[in-house]
Amino acid sequence: MDIHHALRSRRTHKTYAGGPISRAQLTDIIEAATWAPNHRFTEPWHFYVVHGADRLAAMDAEVQAALSAAAKDAGEAAARKLESKKRKMTGRLGATAAVIVVTWQRSPDDAALDREDYAATACAIQNLMLSAHGHGFVSLWSSSKMLCGPALRQFYGVSAEETIAGVVFLGTPTGELDGRRHKSVETVTSWV
Repeated sequence: MDIHHALRSRRTHKTYAGGPISRAQLTDIIEAATWAPNHRFTEPWHFYVVHGADRLAAMDAEVQAALSAAAKDAGEAAARKLESKKRKMTGRLGATAAVIVVTWQRSPDDAALDREDYAATACAIQNLMLSAHGHGFVSLWSSSKMLCGPALRQFYGVSAEETIAGVVFLGTPTGELDGRRHKSVETVTSWV
């Protein structure tokens, strides 16, 4: 796939048609992520893969528990919103082929390095999503607090020194999504 076509045709999908993704495909997708630009060659990223029906069902149970706990502490309107989120998440996880939790190693004593490493990790996530697209899969990058809470961090095996940059859902597309941009290239470009 031509890189310009990949950039313009990759879209975020929130629903999936089910279907498998192999460990070899996941390895290739993650390997592409590791080619992200990284200024100081710290390679701060780590990838936690939730793959297979049993592990995805276990993740769903953890997400549902986290959402239920949050709903107990929320007001009535917020609790209704969380119940809606639970239904959406159950449907999403039921048809997802894999989930990849992407973290970066923090540098709390060096704000500039920490910022660079987060940026590098975000680039790695973009590479991951483009590679998945090249393999015929669609993706969703989420940074929802519900997917990053203590119980789920423990489920993923994320250490205290890492911060979750994103949770990427991968699946088989249910259909095409049209691409659009609200701002033209002329609007966001200043020639100096």
